[in-house]
Amino acid sequence: MLSNKLNQLQSRLNKSRRAGYLAPLRIALFYAIFATLWIIFSDQLIERFTRDPLLLSRLQTYKGLLFVTITTILVWLMTQRSWLSQNKLIAALQDSQSRLCLIFDNVSCGILECDLQGRITFSNQAHHEILGVKPNELIGSHIWDYQPDETTQQQFKRLFDNLVIHQPSPDLMVTTNLSQQGQQKILEYSWDYIYDELGDLTGLIAVISDITTRKQQEERILHLAQYDTLTSLPNRFLALDRLSQRLKLAHPNKDMVGVLCMDLDDFKKINESLGHSAGDALLIQVTKRIQTHIRHGDTLGRLGGDEFIVLLTDLQTTEEITQIVENLIQQFRLPFSIDGQSLTMTLSIGVAIHPVDGNDASQLLRQADAAMFYAKSNGRNTFTYYTESMNRDATRRLLIEQQMYGALERGEFYLFYQPQIELATGKMIGAEALLRWQNDQLGPIGPDEFIPVAEQTGLIVSIGEFVMHSAIKMASKWQALQPDFRMAINLSPCQFRDPGLLGFVEQQLLQYPVQPNTLELEITEGVLLSGYLMTDELFQSFTAKGIEMAMDDFGTGYSSLSYLRRYPFAILKIDRSFINDMTTDPADRELVNASIAMAHGLGLKVVAEGVETEEQANSLKIMNCDYVQGYYFSKPITPDELISKLENYVHE
Repeated sequence: MLSNKLNQLQSRLNKSRRAGYLAPLRIALFYAIFATLWIIFSDQLIERFTRDPLLLSRLQTYKGLLFVTITTILVWLMTQRSWLSQNKLIAALQDSQSRLCLIFDNVSCGILECDLQGRITFSNQAHHEILGVKPNELIGSHIWDYQPDETTQQQFKRLFDNLVIHQPSPDLMVTTNLSQQGQQKILEYSWDYIYDELGDLTGLIAVISDITTRKQQEERILHLAQYDTLTSLPNRFLALDRLSQRLKLAHPNKDMVGVLCMDLDDFKKINESLGHSAGDALLIQVTKRIQTHIRHGDTLGRLGGDEFIVLLTDLQTTEEITQIVENLIQQFRLPFSIDGQSLTMTLSIGVAIHPVDGNDASQLLRQADAAMFYAKSNGRNTFTYYTESMNRDATRRLLIEQQMYGALERGEFYLFYQPQIELATGKMIGAEALLRWQNDQLGPIGPDEFIPVAEQTGLIVSIGEFVMHSAIKMASKWQALQPDFRMAINLSPCQFRDPGLLGFVEQQLLQYPVQPNTLELEITEGVLLSGYLMTDELFQSFTAKGIEMAMDDFGTGYSSLSYLRRYPFAILKIDRSFINDMTTDPADRELVNASIAMAHGLGLKVVAEGVETEEQANSLKIMNCDYVQGYYFSKPITPDELISKLENYVHE
C-alpha cells in the first residue's frame, strides 16, 4: 500500500532524528569516562616513574597536552562517524523521497494526502490533470470542493468524516467530480490512513482512478445486454423483466395488462430480394411507426428478427386493446419507402391478457406468441386473442417438430398418388405425388399440419428430395407401361430457394429413364411472392430442359394473372375451392369458365382439382377443361393400386 511506503519513510526520518539527539550524549559520555580514567591512571603512572618534583611538573604538562591531543582526535573521529552515518541516512531518505515523488508524478492515477479536516496537503500531477486545476489551486482546498453540486459535496463530506471518526477498513469510494472545464468525471478513491510514531491518525491518503471510460464501457455493455442494437428497443430479456415488474405491481384480479406479440408477414422476402440492409432499414421504420401509434407509457420491444412485443398497461376493458391493435393494422396499410421503393407490409398480432390468461411473464409471452402464430396461419394481416385451444395447438406443433427430426431415417414418410384424367378421352394421363406421414407416437399426420412445420424448420428440403426421388423412380416404372405417363410434384417456396434444387432434379432424371417433358413441377403463388432473385433463372433452366411448370391453387392469390403472363407456365391448376361450389354458385361457375378460357388463350393446359361429383365433371367437360383429379375419379392411392389402374387403362 502507498500509505505503508509513507509510514516507512516517516519511521526512518524519526529514527534519524533520534540518532541526531543521542550522538552528542554519546560523545559527552565517552569524554567523561575517558577523562576520569585518564586522570586516575595517568597520575599513578607518572608517580611510579619519578619522584623528582621538577620532572614530575614537566611530565604533568606533557600529560595534559597528550590528553588534549588524544581527546581531540577521539572526539573528531566520533563526530565524523556520527556525521557520516547521519549524512548517509539523510541521503538514503532523500533518495527514497525523490523516487517516491518521481513515482507520484508519473503514475496515471491521482494521489492526494489530506489532513483530518479534509484539506489537501499533497497532490500529484495526475490528480491535477484529472481535475484540470493547477497545484497551487488544489493545495489547501477541501477534497469535496470538486463535487458537481452541494448535495454530492455533503455526501462526500459525510463519507470522509466517517473514515476519520470510525476508521473502518479502507474501501473503495466512487464519486462524480466536476473538472474546471465543466466535464463530469467518475472517480474511484482508494483510501488509507497515515499515522505518526505514536500511532495517532494524522491524515489520510487516497489513490484516485479516473474510471469514466470504464463506466461508460460498462454502461455500453449493459445497454447491449438489454437493448436491441438495430432499433435501440428493449430486447427479449429487458421486455420480459419489465413485464414481470408490471405484473408485480398489478392487482392479482383487477389490473389488466396486455401483451401483444407482433410479426411482420413475409418479411423474409425483403431480405432475399432487396438485401439485409434494406431489411434493417425497414425494421427501423416499422419501429418508428409502431411507437407513434401506441400510447404513452406502453412499452415496445424487439424479440428478434421481425418479431416485436408491446406491453399495454392501465387497461379497463379488452375493447381498448382491440382499438389499439386495429389501429396498428390500419396504419400498416400505408406503404414504407425503402431505397426509393414503395413496400407494403402487414402485421400478424397475438394478444394475451393478465389476469385472464395468466400471471407469469414468460407464460403470457408464450401465449401471445401462440395467438400470433394462429393469426399467421389464418390469413395473416390480422390479430387473435389467445385461447386455451391455441396452447394445445402449440403443444401439438412442438410434438410434430420433435418427431419430424429423424422421421425420414425411420422410414415414416411415404407417397400416395392421385390419378389425373383427361376429360375428353377418360384416359389416365398421369398422377400427382402426395406426401403422407405415419408416426409411431402421433399416428397419421396430415400435410396441412406437418408441411408448415417442415418449412419453418428447414427440413422441407430433405423431405422434398425424398418426394422427388421416390416420385421420379415410380414414374420410370409406370412409363414402361405408358411412355407418356406424367408425374406432378409439388415444390414449396423453401425448396424453390434451395440452390441445389436444379442439380438434384437433373441427377434424378439421369438416374431414372424419365422424359423431362413428362415431369410437372407445381408451385404456388407463394413461391413467386417470396421475391427470390433466382426465380427467373430457375424457370428458364427447367423449361430449357423440357420440364413443365404448373401454377397450383390458381385464383387464391392476388397476382396470379400477372405471374401467368410473366413466367412460362405450361399448366394451370384451378383450386378445389372454386370447383366445390361451381354447380350451385353461378359466380364460381363463371370464374372457372373464365379461367379455363383465359388459360387456353395463353396456350396453357388446365387441371381442375377436387372434382367429387359427376355434375362437376360434366360441367368442366362442357367448359373444355383438359384434365381433372378428385375423388369422383379416384382418391389418392398406393403405388401398387395405381399400377393396377394403369394396367386396366392400358388393356382397355
